[in-house]
Amino acid sequence: MDCAKLIAFGVCHTEDLWDFVKGKKNPYGLEKLPLILMPTYPSSGSEYGLGAVSVDTQADDFGTAYGIAADYAVLVPKYSLSLGQEMTAYTGLVTLVQLSASTIGDKNPVSYDIGISVIRNVLKATRRLKEHPDDLDARGVILYGASIATSGRLGIGKEENYSYDIYEVEFIPEALFGVSYRKSLTTLFPRFLKAMAAYHEEEIRAYFKDAFGYEGDVDGSAAKMVALFEELGITMYFEGDADKEKICRIPVESVLSQEEIIYMVEMCMC
Repeated sequence: MDCAKLIAFGVCHTEDLWDFVKGKKNPYGLEKLPLILMPTYPSSGSEYGLGAVSVDTQADDFGTAYGIAADYAVLVPKYSLSLGQEMTAYTGLVTLVQLSASTIGDKNPVSYDIGISVIRNVLKATRRLKEHPDDLDARGVILYGASIATSGRLGIGKEENYSYDIYEVEFIPEALFGVSYRKSLTTLFPRFLKAMAAYHEEEIRAYFKDAFGYEGDVDGSAAKMVALFEELGITMYFEGDADKEKICRIPVESVLSQEEIIYMVEMCMC
């Protein structure tokens, strides 16, 4: 869907499209082709959001052209029935992570409670689909959750955007190991929260308690999340070499130090 956005926008402009991807130019409100998005693998929420992510694998670089919206989004649960068990699990868990990034640290009680509620319902739907993959209501919950995660309706009381750093650091395993976005995002997330708790422990502890009922220290809650994701059908470790020099060369913007990011990746290794 992000590719469709970039094509619909790019054919109407002669400038270097990468300038929009890297944020040097703003595509918002500029001409594009009519665009209807219909997710068959729900998770990114691109059909409802403004972002279009692109990766330059040769240069190990990435960015987001922010400001390209679809004219219509059509959500049809049965169109995801062809997904196997692992991919179905990823639809739920990527959606859960993206909802969490929008919800953690939200100081508006209304949008925070909405975010927590949607997270809980997406988790319930993901569990349901493990045993009943034909449940269209459960698939519809995940479709809705993916869309609302990128809608701008959540996180309206955020004073800091540190939880969105997950979208920066998740590119590192993509570049290092050649894994997919879904694999990188879900595998890193519990370790990301563990690392970020050095700066925002109270808010992360509250998130774990409110969304999952986990109490105690963040390390223990992060370990429970790893076990939960594995129980739902995905692997939570990377294979390969966590080359520190390569990690340092990958361009990411995060409040976490390079040492913290390296340690986070090392926690994900087999």
